[in-house]
Amino acid sequence: MTGVQTCALPISIDSYDGGQTPTLLRPGDHGISYMAQYEIFSTLCSDRAQRSVDHSLLVDGMPVTPERYLGLWRAAIAESVDPAVAVSVHGIQAVAVLRAPLAAVSEAKSSWTSCPFGTFARFQAMYGHHFLYGDDGTFSLELDLALPAHAQAAYYAASMMCNRFDRGCTSWQASIAVRQVGVRRHQAGLFEIAEA
Repeated sequence: MTGVQTCALPISIDSYDGGQTPTLLRPGDHGISYMAQYEIFSTLCSDRAQRSVDHSLLVDGMPVTPERYLGLWRAAIAESVDPAVAVSVHGIQAVAVLRAPLAAVSEAKSSWTSCPFGTFARFQAMYGHHFLYGDDGTFSLELDLALPAHAQAAYYAASMMCNRFDRGCTSWQASIAVRQVGVRRHQAGLFEIAEA
């Protein structure tokens, strides 16, 4: 289909002190964003690929050139998997985490015409059975991105929250948490961070 662009949630497996940790390429607490391929490479070039120059980032314990490092990401993107496969095969779960004062977002409307629920009230009607309500008037919600429509719902709900709150404010959160699940042992991580 013309005009449709695939977006991804790029995750590396970083090794620190003998342990392995799934790490989002672009973490953040104030917004949920999936990345187009050009955004992935822009982010890599401004951080991780630069760290390969001074060998503070290693691949399989060995130095690598920035060009080779970017080539490894190209191959990884070509073989990317959906969130359900990431859980079942790799033991990596991606969860959208939303938290905010409910009164401040309850009247929010989406600025996206493609939003399936249009308002935060309708989002709450659809997903409210998953909400946890705090005594301080906040709600919190985790949406497993491996479940149908959760990635889309999280994106649109987070965009409404971003329109209501200042990014510097700590009373709200819209982020993606990446977790290891089950007892599955990962193979050696493709990307390693050398100890300083």
